[in-house]
Amino acid sequence: MLTDFDPGRRGKHHYAIAVPAGVGAGVVPDALTCITNGEGPTVVLTGGVHGDEFEAQIVLRGLAAAIGADEVRGRLVIVPSLNFPASQRGARIAPDDGRNMNRVFPGNRGGSPTEQLAALLTGTLFPLADLLIDVHAGGGDVTVVPMVFGFSNDRCTVGPAALQRILESWGYPYIEYVDGIASTACGAALAADIASVEIEGGGGGRLLRRELDLMRDGILRGLAAAGVLAPRLPALAFQGLHVTVGAENQIVAPRAGLVEHLCGLGDIVAAGTIVARLHPLAGSSDEVTEVASAREGVILRQTDHVHVARGQFLANTGTRRG
Repeated sequence: MLTDFDPGRRGKHHYAIAVPAGVGAGVVPDALTCITNGEGPTVVLTGGVHGDEFEAQIVLRGLAAAIGADEVRGRLVIVPSLNFPASQRGARIAPDDGRNMNRVFPGNRGGSPTEQLAALLTGTLFPLADLLIDVHAGGGDVTVVPMVFGFSNDRCTVGPAALQRILESWGYPYIEYVDGIASTACGAALAADIASVEIEGGGGGRLLRRELDLMRDGILRGLAAAGVLAPRLPALAFQGLHVTVGAENQIVAPRAGLVEHLCGLGDIVAAGTIVARLHPLAGSSDEVTEVASAREGVILRQTDHVHVARGQFLANTGTRRG
């Protein structure tokens, strides 16, 4: 599936990925960039696990083009769009098997196209890696504040204290603390004793230059803090918030309706604050349902759907730690 890949080959090299049979089938050129230069850590950068998260694909392709071998210490592997069958359609999930790639890890080399591409990451790249950086965005469904979170344990080469330092180097306004999910890329990395960082931000079916620049600069600072890339930007002291997100921070629609958001991303709300109204789909115009936040916190994510079903995600908050 990965054509003539030689991770020990010094310098900067591009490799093709042969996508499994189906709508996105074929050999995709320059799908993976490997930059190897002397002793140092190996960091794997992935984007496009969800095909409608376009920010990661643009930023990682730009980094693959711009970073030179002389800037790297160790090895940097960049895969801008791991889920080619989905990204080629601009879709969140691949059309052939309808699987959410970030729920099928560690994948299956003999499985569906999505499972096979997940297995490429876990089976071929994980054995090389000291750190995984998996870049996401809100996609077409959700808009997200710029934030990072990560996972590590004492068996990882990048232990919990080192990972915390890397997260705080990012220059992002929020570091999120959340329970991991085993079937995600980061969950599979932790099961293999590999530390990981996941990036979120943007989305909403549009691209903004300031969000692309923020994502690129954060990755550059994170790579420098991880020791794989010579610093390009000045280091920033962390001045943001550490926030915890649990089940009680999720805000869902109590019934079907049309969503009117009353708060914006980054707004701080108290417990009981009305954060949205659900307007009726039929009947009297005054049959509006007010939806409150159960917890104090900052608004981290909001749906971009206006028409929602009962139980559908509306928003979530992050509660300040400590």
